Amino acid sequence: MIDSHAHLISTNREKYPPSPLSGKLEDNAFDDPVTAERLIELLDANGVERALAVQRAHLYGFHNDYVVDSAQQYPDRLRSLCMIDALSDNVEATVRYWVDKRRSVGIRLTEPHKGADSSWFASKAAYRAWSAVSDLGGSVRLHFYRWNRVAALDALQKVVKLFPSTPIVLDHFSNIVGESGAPDYGVDESLLKFADSPNVYLLYSMINLGKLKALNLPSAPVVERVVRLFGAERVMWGSDIAQSKGEYQDMVQLAKDSVLSLSEADRQKVLHTTAERVYFN
Repeated sequence: MIDSHAHLISTNREKYPPSPLSGKLEDNAFDDPVTAERLIELLDANGVERALAVQRAHLYGFHNDYVVDSAQQYPDRLRSLCMIDALSDNVEATVRYWVDKRRSVGIRLTEPHKGADSSWFASKAAYRAWSAVSDLGGSVRLHFYRWNRVAALDALQKVVKLFPSTPIVLDHFSNIVGESGAPDYGVDESLLKFADSPNVYLLYSMINLGKLKALNLPSAPVVERVVRLFGAERVMWGSDIAQSKGEYQDMVQLAKDSVLSLSEADRQKVLHTTAERVYFN
């Protein structure tokens, strides 16, 4: 297995200070931090081969040093994914710094505030970030919320056409309403428009699995629905540890349960091979 969505929190707040915008989150984020070393221990204890260390934006903002330093310290186990502001004036230099100089495998973009339009990832200004990361052979991760996903997915259609060779990974199945049940399990027309876009990948995590578990609903039908429509080679799992609550062993078990209705070959793709191809080449 490869965990393609693991957050990290350092115990060294002087070297890796939280963002001033983290507010109350900082008050309890360090109560039980998942450091790089602790994550590797959890990987070993649960039979997970490697992990992608994803910048926790709500805690560290755009200061990606800890995930990058961790990946460089443990290159056999970790890779890093950095958060950036695609609308910043010096975005090209920022992307080159994190992806080229610091060896991050790509960038992650998310809505700057609730109610923002799609310019944060789909505008001429934001395209500078896309061009820079594409030129370096990196990927782009997008985090949509339920309140903005339809508008964001509509805006994404043009971006996919402009950057057809860039791997684009949608966090948390784009936050579909998986608990809505059969036959679609939340896979709507907005998401289906990308079924024939081979560079668009879908990641699911405890954001999805946790909601289903809380409602006593099985996750396998949701994952199977997405896999049947997009192909297992475009679907991957990540835990969301250090963000989602719960024990890592339970997260891993939920991941294994989520692929029970798939063939052995497709299980391997979802839990390992897709993430390996996108992030660990």
